[in-house]
Amino acid sequence: MGVYRTFCYKVEDVFVGLFSKKQDPEEVKQKVKEYRDQKEAIKQKKKEAAQKQAEEAKRQKELKKEQEHQEVLALLSKVLDLNNTNYTEYEYREVKTNKHFFQQLVQTIYEPEEQGLTFLHCEFDKTRNKEIKGYLIATNKRVWFVSKSLQFQQKFRYQTIKDLRYHRDGILEKELKIQYGTKKLEFDEIYEPKQLQKLVNIIERNSLNVHC
Repeated sequence: MGVYRTFCYKVEDVFVGLFSKKQDPEEVKQKVKEYRDQKEAIKQKKKEAAQKQAEEAKRQKELKKEQEHQEVLALLSKVLDLNNTNYTEYEYREVKTNKHFFQQLVQTIYEPEEQGLTFLHCEFDKTRNKEIKGYLIATNKRVWFVSKSLQFQQKFRYQTIKDLRYHRDGILEKELKIQYGTKKLEFDEIYEPKQLQKLVNIIERNSLNVHC
């Protein structure tokens, strides 16, 4: 029994003694005990009910989290060829936070038998005065750049890619330059160096295989 409860009971005993002088002391004590036991039982039931409610809320939260995880994996398996490659934490996070974009990518952008290999969010410097935010996507057939709005798409053939180079562009940012035939493609606002390296490796490997 807590100190505060003990103190309250002692105060109650004083008042009970004052107002029950003409009654049988043992009978009074028994009634007080029954009242307190009943009060404690009600309190315990409320505590148990609150605990069960908290546990159920936690279970529902975990269930919802697992359902969302499975939904993300299902969509991710359509965006990328997960049978032949492992997804990165970055790819999982991007699909989770941009479900509409990737759903539309699969449904309206990908061509038959096309499977994604990796992707990277960046900004395409289309011209000096036109910069477009979106995703650079390497698939088993080509490289895509698709704007976040899905209103702009441009595809690049592996066999036309001659060279890829990236360098630091500011403190945290990197820039990717692709020699595409006689054109130079520039992509910046890249903040994921490991993902950039994965993208470059895949593009270089597929370009090399096409040229062989």
